[in-house]
Amino acid sequence: MGEVTAREIAVINQALIEEYGEGGAMTPAEIARILHDEDLPVRFDQIFRMMTTTEKYENAFARFLENDDLAEAEKSIRGIDELYRKFKQAGDRAGHALRVRSGPDRQAERDRAFAVVSPLCGAAARTGEIAEWFAVWLQTPDLFTEWVGLRKASAEFKNLFR
Repeated sequence: MGEVTAREIAVINQALIEEYGEGGAMTPAEIARILHDEDLPVRFDQIFRMMTTTEKYENAFARFLENDDLAEAEKSIRGIDELYRKFKQAGDRAGHALRVRSGPDRQAERDRAFAVVSPLCGAAARTGEIAEWFAVWLQTPDLFTEWVGLRKASAEFKNLFR
């Protein structure tokens, strides 16, 4: 075997995932260290530029982090929904699992939703409105679009935000 490059590391990691499931994945640096310990020449300059699985998802969701108002937050939830459906369709279980369900404990789910969404929403999160939107999406992503339309048309919403 010649030098180990980013391509070989990616192939090894994919084989680990296929053999052991999502939990079998390793960071590129971990694989490179093991190969280096076995006296294989590793192109560390390429390896350190590779994204880990976590970074892949962090980068995918990074564009949804800045929200100054309700409209931007709604756009972010729709974007998160789009990624969720993309991961689901592609069979990416790790990406698909980012939409966490808590089962019957809805208050725990709402608390978790607020904790997840609060850094995303800035001042709008203080109202609790975005946390509610996100909780609805977590519980029923297929109904979110219709629900948020009805919510924004309600008198309560109009009194609070217009």
